[in-house]
Amino acid sequence: MTLLGIGIVAGTVDVLRHFGGGIGPHISDRTLVLLNERFATGEIDTVEFTARKKALLD
Repeated sequence: MTLLGIGIVAGTVDVLRHFGGGIGPHISDRTLVLLNERFATGEIDTVEFTARKKALLD
């Protein structure tokens, strides 16, 4: 019974990830987190940050 429940939850999560829930762009949240971290630490400037973010969201 427990394995069935885990399987259902895992399948639901997989389907939601595949279809993205129909909300927002289909890019990894991790990608935006990394971009934000690089901007916050000063690795990239505002112009580069804006250009890369736009490229990711397009």
